[in-house]
Amino acid sequence: MTREDWIGDLPSDWTIARLGALGSLGKGSGGSKEDNRESGVPVVRYGELYTKFDRVIRDAQSFISPDDAHRYTPLPTESLVFAGSGEDPEEIGKAALSLLSSPAYVGGDSIVFTPRPTEINPFYLTYVLDSTPLRAHKAIRSTGFTVVHISAGKLKTLPIPLPPLDEQRAIADYLDHETAQIDALVAKQAEFIGLLRERRQNVIRIATGWGQPLPDGWRSSRLSHLFRSTGSGTTPANEDILDASGGDIAWVTTGELRERQIEITQKTISNSTLRKYSALKVYPAGTLLIAMYGATIGRTGLLSLPAATNQACCALVGPTGVSAEFVEYSLIAAREWLLLEASGGGQPNINQEKVRAFRIPVPPLDEQQSVVEHINGQVSRVDALIAKAEEHIALAKERRSALITAAVTGQFDVRTTRKAG
Repeated sequence: MTREDWIGDLPSDWTIARLGALGSLGKGSGGSKEDNRESGVPVVRYGELYTKFDRVIRDAQSFISPDDAHRYTPLPTESLVFAGSGEDPEEIGKAALSLLSSPAYVGGDSIVFTPRPTEINPFYLTYVLDSTPLRAHKAIRSTGFTVVHISAGKLKTLPIPLPPLDEQRAIADYLDHETAQIDALVAKQAEFIGLLRERRQNVIRIATGWGQPLPDGWRSSRLSHLFRSTGSGTTPANEDILDASGGDIAWVTTGELRERQIEITQKTISNSTLRKYSALKVYPAGTLLIAMYGATIGRTGLLSLPAATNQACCALVGPTGVSAEFVEYSLIAAREWLLLEASGGGQPNINQEKVRAFRIPVPPLDEQQSVVEHINGQVSRVDALIAKAEEHIALAKERRSALITAAVTGQFDVRTTRKAG
């Protein structure tokens, strides 16, 4: 038996090799996303490794003109592409095997690894790189805080468990079969969650009067007429942002607007920081927050504690003749209408003026309370089903990860297991 830190004991006929000894690595380079076309030469961008591809790249998602190809790095068939940048240290260095027909290319912040087929099976390698110990190895080699990076030089040092080639192929085949079954179960649960979320949205939309004639006694009102004031905030310097227990005042970012009560925040600020930045204001409990920027536009949160916010949040303060809970449900229902108010290029935004001017259907106050109670009852049942389905997905993914790790570290012989099955 041999041993490598964080990999554990391996069978006696296995070895460990550094990734750099199994092929060649090179940094990707490329132009801007402005080069993107609907057709042309395939190009793989590093962000797509997190969102579009799972281990294997069979169909291109992005294309460039052949005239721009000289500014990009070639991607040979059966080479791996690594994401050299990302936001999650546990996902940094995510890799996928390209089965695209040549010519194909990669953009910047990507790393290309071309394996030597006499040394390692590329399909087996994708599973190794997705195993728990190798994810940990990539994370510890990464640098950065908000955005993390990993270099080709760091990837070269990754320890790769290396069984004989025929066993590598057997492991890859076994995991293809087993993970496909798990992935199918996950996909069914994800589809179920999608249907539940659609049902949830319909319940809220119908109850709050969106997309239908105003019922008798309801009126259409600007948000500015329903709250005493609106405001926003700012982002202090890094040294002025403290962890959850380090400061005096909760500080909210749009990532914490999840259509639910905000009872605790990931970051805080001190009273001295509040005095230092005039744009920072503390909003009371009961304030309704709306996200104004980018992909989070329209997301909401209701403060359960006094808090300041960053500049991407619009605060609706002091409801007058209206239930803040009803307005929040109405804005959840209205998100597609609110998105129509957004402007800008790559990252569309709304602003406080557009929020103030936005109109919602408003029933009498006593009816608002009845609507909120009705929605709460319906939504709580749907949310319980969603939570259960998400739990099934988490357990399936945990099982998938454990199975991959056990197979690529020799904890069982897949050839014996398949015969027994």
